[in-house]
Amino acid sequence: MKRVIENLENKNEHYLYPFFWQKGQSNEKLKEYIDKMLEQGIYNMCIESRPHPEFLEAGWWNTMDFLIEEAKRNDMKIWILDDARFPTGYANGKVPNHLKKTYLDHYCFDLVGPNPYAEINLSLFCDMREAMKDKRHQHDKFFKAILVEKDMLLEGGLKEETAIDVSEGYQDHILHLNLENKHYSLYVFFTTICGEEGTQDYLDPMNKEATQILINEVYEKHYDHYKDEFGKTIIGFFSDEPRFGNIKGTTASIGREKMPLPWNEDVYQKLQNIKDYQDTDLIFLFTSKSTKAGQIRFEYMNIVSQLYSQNFSHYIGDWCSQRSVDYVGHTIEDNGAHARLGYGAGHFFRAMAGQSMAGIDIIGGQVIPGMDYQHDAFSTGGSNGEFYHYALVKLGASLAKLDPSKQGKLMCEAFGAYGWVEGLKMMKWITDHMLSHGVNVIVPHAFDPADFPDWDCPPHFYAHGNNPQYPYFHKWSNYADRLCHLFSGGYHKANVGVLYHAFAEWSGDYMPIEKVLKQLQQHQISCDIISEDYLNNATISNHQYCINGYQYDVLVVPYAQRLPQFLIEKLKELSQSIEVIFINDYPENISLGKRVSLSSLSEELKEYSVVKTSSFEKDLVVYSYQQVDGNIYMFNNESITDSIHSTVTLDDANYMIYDAYQNKSYKLNGNKVNGGFEFTLTLHPYQSLVLVNGQSYDKIYTKSSKKLESIDKVKVSFKDYNQKDYSQPIEMSLNHYLGYDYPRFSGNIKYAFDIDCQDKDMILVLKEAYEIVELIVNGESVDTFITPPYEYDLSTCLHLGINHIELIATNNLSRNQRDSFSRHLALEPLGIIGSIELYKKEED
Repeated sequence: MKRVIENLENKNEHYLYPFFWQKGQSNEKLKEYIDKMLEQGIYNMCIESRPHPEFLEAGWWNTMDFLIEEAKRNDMKIWILDDARFPTGYANGKVPNHLKKTYLDHYCFDLVGPNPYAEINLSLFCDMREAMKDKRHQHDKFFKAILVEKDMLLEGGLKEETAIDVSEGYQDHILHLNLENKHYSLYVFFTTICGEEGTQDYLDPMNKEATQILINEVYEKHYDHYKDEFGKTIIGFFSDEPRFGNIKGTTASIGREKMPLPWNEDVYQKLQNIKDYQDTDLIFLFTSKSTKAGQIRFEYMNIVSQLYSQNFSHYIGDWCSQRSVDYVGHTIEDNGAHARLGYGAGHFFRAMAGQSMAGIDIIGGQVIPGMDYQHDAFSTGGSNGEFYHYALVKLGASLAKLDPSKQGKLMCEAFGAYGWVEGLKMMKWITDHMLSHGVNVIVPHAFDPADFPDWDCPPHFYAHGNNPQYPYFHKWSNYADRLCHLFSGGYHKANVGVLYHAFAEWSGDYMPIEKVLKQLQQHQISCDIISEDYLNNATISNHQYCINGYQYDVLVVPYAQRLPQFLIEKLKELSQSIEVIFINDYPENISLGKRVSLSSLSEELKEYSVVKTSSFEKDLVVYSYQQVDGNIYMFNNESITDSIHSTVTLDDANYMIYDAYQNKSYKLNGNKVNGGFEFTLTLHPYQSLVLVNGQSYDKIYTKSSKKLESIDKVKVSFKDYNQKDYSQPIEMSLNHYLGYDYPRFSGNIKYAFDIDCQDKDMILVLKEAYEIVELIVNGESVDTFITPPYEYDLSTCLHLGINHIELIATNNLSRNQRDSFSRHLALEPLGIIGSIELYKKEED
């Protein structure tokens, strides 16, 4: 396979674009950082003002001049983060008032009649307490007033058919009403600039004219300075988490959360163009669970998500493509925000439509090894581990595959704001998770040249030499680059589609996609998430539906109370030729296809399992990827406690093992059975296995059951992260736990001992170690592992007689720094735990 050969010959391309923060440091310091990146196999960077004190002024251009020259000198490529500060949309503070975000909000008055001359004081439109908290409410403007009778038999109920527009009665901040002998709710709608505080001066992403301010201020100014480098050294701009920003947080689901709504004249005009729309329908944007309310909320979200897509995402993307650079980045997907307002951009697939590659992020403790459930985290609202483990990357991978403009590329910004508790061990686990779900471009977060320690979202990969793990960073970066290369240029194989749930969430009760994806993943059934827009445009032939050239046999529809009529019609059409499965129940006005319980879904679709396993392995992820010259499988164990032992059956015997960490290939042992190939899969925690089409005759060796020796007494010496030399060695037993004696130690611990070798065919095994361990034999570095299992082949480095062994255990900075980001995870133990064992070597 061409890409495997390129990896083995170290001719692979480079897929890592780490954030390189610019805070105004000297060129000498920036050069030091670039040199350190290159030392560890980093050949690209994403330049971010964090913030730079002279962004878009002379100091910024001096910095950029230097960085571009250094990049050219070292054949590096550059992305540029597209604003003065995070998140994108500030436009360097140059957004005029009329192009800033505006919202529609309401206040509800409960009234009782009769009163033919009722007067409602509207000197203030919002709640008094809100006005006291945010003085910007003084700029609120009256929009509409809708009066509706209350249904006194239902708590909060309304007689929706009685709603009338009473806006004409508004004059000089007084609303004049004629109330009959009834109970009423009066909804007063007003426009306001009061939304999320953090983005209060940001541009309206639904307005093309507002987006043009960002383009003029950031994009055009960089183009004016460096147009000759566009498409050469400068190859992209990065948007970071643009959003609607009507409220803070990830829970801004329309009809469920009390909040103002993104608004402008285009939104209102498009609502008025909807068949049978009346202004009295505005109440349904904020209240009611009726079918009519679901329809109006769908129409509203459909409008704002399309406007965002057209006037922000596509508009910037078109500018970039016309100048031969990529438009990359991501919105906020967190905890379901991808289909919501607030932190979200309304609809994941639409929000990313203008970008050159799909994009997501994994930061702030969102994906934690072993925690696929709701848990505490730095991120707002904690982490819905079920979403992050089963849906997040799949969203991006599906977009990368099904949108032709993405060319199969999925970028993930990763690792930031986990805290110093995240070392290379956790990074490798997260990387395996990303790659086995479809990521093939990574933006590591971050290289920070500010003085150490910097509170700003650690870990920082170099940290002026204070990160004790950085000398080993290339072990991770080379591994990640090789696998990104392997999983680029082809496509992920799947025959099952799962309908995206945005339309369902906007319209009524719904089941989030992660519920379905979890069932499929835990049974090794490959699938893609199908955007409603993609499905509506899908072609149907030969009992399959086709999107962007990819065929699917099955469509799974997560439970939806309601779906829009045009989508119902498409499902009816599909059901004539393909299998359409509705989970748990049918939507309103649908009775077609097949209804299947969530718990029965995997049995219903078992024929679509990527591989056959002899046992149920819920923690086994299998990723099948097709290249033009062969197929690839990645098997990943996502458990951090349990090993996987299973017999796996493949359709083809022509596979070999590719070890991306060591960059070697090995023979895959197994047996041909019934036209396929059967092998024993053993994956310990933190292990993955990659199989590629091809032949290799090199053998893998492992420890036998014959233990030769157990080492307990060692000489231990310490080197703190900020020291150059080791302390004097202390003789001690490995049963003595160092964490009690050195609770704030971060750095290197050296374990030294001698062995008398009479047989060189030995494997050295560490039962437990935290977290990076380098093996040095007779003064020569032999191997380094950044995750378990810690098993070292000694056969090529020993000589007969006495050999001096050193094991360097390196932890992360969390023990010393005790940073607030790291509080959400327990610190791992310190050093090597238990005995060091020597085993006879044998073929695996």
